[in-house]
Amino acid sequence: MSEKNTMTRSAMLFLPAKVLEGVLLLFMSALYTHIFTETAAGTFGRVQQISNFAYLLVAAWMANASTRYAAEEHKRDKASGLLSTMTVVYLIMGAVGAVSCAVLAVITGSTLYLPGIIMFCTYTAFTILINMLVQLDRVRPAILFSLISASLKLIVAIVLVGGKSNFPDPTPALAANIIADGVGALGAAFALGMPSAVRLRRASRAMLDKMLAYGVPLMGVALCSGLLNLFDRFYIYGVFGDATGAIYYYNSSVPNSVFTMISVGVLRGVYPAVLRAWNERSHMEARSLLNAGVRLYLLVALPAAFGLAAVSGTFCRTFFAKSYAAGAPVIWMTAFAMVFMGLTEYANKGYELEQDTRPVLPNCAIAMVVKIVASIVFVHLMGFIGGAVGSVVAFACYFLLTAFRVRKYFMWKVPFGSFLRILISAILCGVSAYACTKLLPVGDLLRLVVGIVVGAAVYACSLIVSGEAREEVGWLLRKLKKRQ
Repeated sequence: MSEKNTMTRSAMLFLPAKVLEGVLLLFMSALYTHIFTETAAGTFGRVQQISNFAYLLVAAWMANASTRYAAEEHKRDKASGLLSTMTVVYLIMGAVGAVSCAVLAVITGSTLYLPGIIMFCTYTAFTILINMLVQLDRVRPAILFSLISASLKLIVAIVLVGGKSNFPDPTPALAANIIADGVGALGAAFALGMPSAVRLRRASRAMLDKMLAYGVPLMGVALCSGLLNLFDRFYIYGVFGDATGAIYYYNSSVPNSVFTMISVGVLRGVYPAVLRAWNERSHMEARSLLNAGVRLYLLVALPAAFGLAAVSGTFCRTFFAKSYAAGAPVIWMTAFAMVFMGLTEYANKGYELEQDTRPVLPNCAIAMVVKIVASIVFVHLMGFIGGAVGSVVAFACYFLLTAFRVRKYFMWKVPFGSFLRILISAILCGVSAYACTKLLPVGDLLRLVVGIVVGAAVYACSLIVSGEAREEVGWLLRKLKKRQ
């Protein structure tokens, strides 16, 4: 089997599991809007966002470095040196964070700093270790523990609130996320063989220097990326308070969950193959594989964006508490912003493969400034919906700037005809789904289900009729034939 077919197979196998994980996280968001008051749900969202921002600022450099060097270090010594060094750094970060949060808790009198630092630690461990599993082609355990984590965020919260609704305290939601990510991280640690591989004496300054040389230049990028992704949420919380912040947060979490899973699902199938080709065979082959990977991303991302635009209002009315329906436009606006963000991630691979990540910082910094200015302007013109408009403007600018500047190395290319066929099919998907949600004389839930099914069917038929899905259909038929 060619590397391209292997890459496509990995992406096609990994993507459904990540989409299922995204669906579980969507149900978590929907559930939280019902079982917690708006203020409690908003407080949970605020703490989660701060934890995510802290991860980007403090730990993302280690995540990037571990992903970059996991495969080659595993060949050398089962990644013992890398894992041991990472463990020492992680423990130091956790200890410093715990002391800092304890001091802040005493000064401010807030009880949220303790669960916040624990959430940061479990989220960081879970994210880094799952990424390493995927980079080492251990897809099944990565999928298993990701799904376990997403499921526990639902189950534990329900158990802790005792079946109540309008619960005024966000603690059950915080505890559910801590337990879920902690269990997922523990499972990933065993799957990586960390109990036998990690020894303090195996941690090395040389390994740390290698990780820092690759990861530290990206720390500025992480800061800018954090503000680029989260500034609109922080600003809306600051201007309107926790209750309105919750409406914006939970509506924007719908496309964020879907597109994060799509982007990660495709990229985790694509990037290991691209990296192997780059390191072991030829740069030309790696570029060809990256082009194919972007096409796979477009095949999934564009119909998801148009589909979310079509069903956003019906989705809110069906799953969220009644007061959250005002934020439905945030869903489809954020969806298109996320499409641009995913394309930018692929464009940045040109820098990452060349191990020259310095240009990423000014690109991201410019986009961050655009995001801050656009969010402030549009929020004051349009209310909290303006935050989503600012996101679209900022992410589009980020993509266009990166696509222009990365040509120094190489920029991915998708044939225009292929892009046009995917775009038209995605538009037809959205139109057909929208028609179902507006015209069918049934309840919102059935309209939503029928709209999704019809939209997906129209999209698939359009791709097949246009010939765009020839490779994917062939792969599926061959797989079905082997099973007979």
